[in-house]
Amino acid sequence: MYETSEEVATLLRQMAEALEENSPVLITLADQGIIVPADANFRVEYEEVADAGHVVIKVTWGIPVLVRTHSEKVQDVHGNLYGVLVYGKRRADGTWEGWLEFVPANASLSTRRTSRETTQPDRSALEYWATGLEPLYLSGAFERAA
Repeated sequence: MYETSEEVATLLRQMAEALEENSPVLITLADQGIIVPADANFRVEYEEVADAGHVVIKVTWGIPVLVRTHSEKVQDVHGNLYGVLVYGKRRADGTWEGWLEFVPANASLSTRRTSRETTQPDRSALEYWATGLEPLYLSGAFERAA
């Protein structure tokens, strides 16, 4: 158990160093061993509650990652062009889900986003899936995102 914010900060530094070296990390929290894979996408926030004498830790898994910027553009019925970005995030079960975001060239238009388009066993499979998206698929996804 970690008693002070300094101990928590030390733990987080060790995690960051291991992940920068592309190594998995084993941490112990509440007497539970937790393995953080080397390719984990997460954000950790913590704060010390002054009068309560404890530290609040918030760990968020599955932060979206830009997987690919597609070379194709998509055009709406008014002739506006949209860039195509493929995003993904790691799920709790270790698989990855992917979706598309369509970013308009005209900043006055809104970005469009699909719901989940795919689930893949790992990040490299998601990246491979993203390389095979053809213009016809992108057009259909753009319509689904409307």
